[in-house]
Amino acid sequence: MAASSSAREAAYQTLWNRIVTMELKPGDPLNDRQLAEEMGISRTPVREALIMLNIAHMVVIKPQSGTYVAPMDLKLMRLEQFARFTLEKEMLLQVYDHCQPAYIEAYQANIRAYEKAAASRDPQKNSRMLEVDNQFHRLAFTFCGMEDHFDHMISTFKHIERLRLFSLMLGENESVPSQHRQIVEALEHGTAGQLAQALREHLDRYKLSVQQARKAHPDYFIEG
Repeated sequence: MAASSSAREAAYQTLWNRIVTMELKPGDPLNDRQLAEEMGISRTPVREALIMLNIAHMVVIKPQSGTYVAPMDLKLMRLEQFARFTLEKEMLLQVYDHCQPAYIEAYQANIRAYEKAAASRDPQKNSRMLEVDNQFHRLAFTFCGMEDHFDHMISTFKHIERLRLFSLMLGENESVPSQHRQIVEALEHGTAGQLAQALREHLDRYKLSVQQARKAHPDYFIEG
């Protein structure tokens, strides 16, 4: 039973990664036999993983037709981003109330790491940029001793993460360091209201990512 569960989880994570990185694009067919052969496992854990992905709205299972990569659901993105803003704002406001120089230094070091990743020629740089971006937002949770909450949030909010990586692939990332600096500036010198506004403006930039992505690939999106 444990081995079967492990194979299912591995298949789920593999397929999730391939969907998020756009190796498997919206509308692509998913054949459980072929996928099982590629992963070197039996078809059962692959089928179970596809059912899990269907529940997560990452895969569409059409009876008598087949299984396909689901389009990006704009309604689910909005729900996830609203929940993320609400939770992250609370963490930032708690940090604001007891901000320390070490916190500011950690944020600034992260911004430098992001700029370094953005300038890299590494073929995996988009994934690295997303990783560093998430590290920036995780800092507030860490300073409050609630980093597990951030990790759970990111693992749950899969649709907005899918868009974020896709937007990096389209080159829509130049404003990230400046917006992160605005958040840090508000944290260090601004008011609580300015801090919340800086975070809102930053997280709302996903709407621009949607606009740009839909121009290039309108068939990749649905209005859930």
